[in-house]
Amino acid sequence: MLLIDDQPEDLRCLTPLLRPLYRLSLADRAQQGVQRAQMLQPDVILLDVKLPDLDGHAVCRLLKADPLTAAIPVLFLSADNAPEQRVRGLQSGAVDFISKPFYPEEVLTRIQLHLQLAQQLRQRNAAACSKALPRHPEQPLLDSAMRYIRDHLADLQGVGDVAQQVGLSEKRLLALFREHLGLTVSGFIAEERVRTGQRLLSETLMTVQDIAFAVGFNNPGNFATAFRERHGLSPQAYRQGLRETGEPAVSAEHAL
Repeated sequence: MLLIDDQPEDLRCLTPLLRPLYRLSLADRAQQGVQRAQMLQPDVILLDVKLPDLDGHAVCRLLKADPLTAAIPVLFLSADNAPEQRVRGLQSGAVDFISKPFYPEEVLTRIQLHLQLAQQLRQRNAAACSKALPRHPEQPLLDSAMRYIRDHLADLQGVGDVAQQVGLSEKRLLALFREHLGLTVSGFIAEERVRTGQRLLSETLMTVQDIAFAVGFNNPGNFATAFRERHGLSPQAYRQGLRETGEPAVSAEHAL
């Protein structure tokens, strides 16, 4: 446990209670306290608000911004118990604010409570990590292929082009998309062209013709046909619906 306080006499009634239970380290300056927190990785930190070299709230923010100390519970101990100070303490990342003069047994109880909560959080995080599905070894290859397709919609030369870029044979690339996405590579490209076209219709002032070429269609008519098959209305009608209502129009055939 780390105590950061420039008035050690304020802690005289507390330290005898803590020493039998915790290994204590004391710091009377903010910089010294931050360095010891980084070095010792204490289970909990008791921090005064008013320190000679740096405001306690700033110290708490520094601790919470550092991955080495971010998870350590910080409890403020301060004679300045104005409501705004208590609020600032919690906003800076502390889990509790205890006013001086304090009742030692209450401080001990609060410390034990926050240590239990921190332990429970670590256990939940560990359990969540253990339940996470292992990443398939071929996932990076699939991600690389999808990223290349999205970045080169306008000038894709076909499945062979994508396979060459990710270092796979066409046969293996096709199998990869079928196994993980349930799509052919050509099917994924077609879906991505329409999806990107929809986004450009919503977010830009590009003409339908420019959007069609930008996503890899040979002419606006082919784009309009593919878009209508997917959304049940033309690109122009989709954009008009956005302009009029802020929401895209939906054809009766495609409405849920």
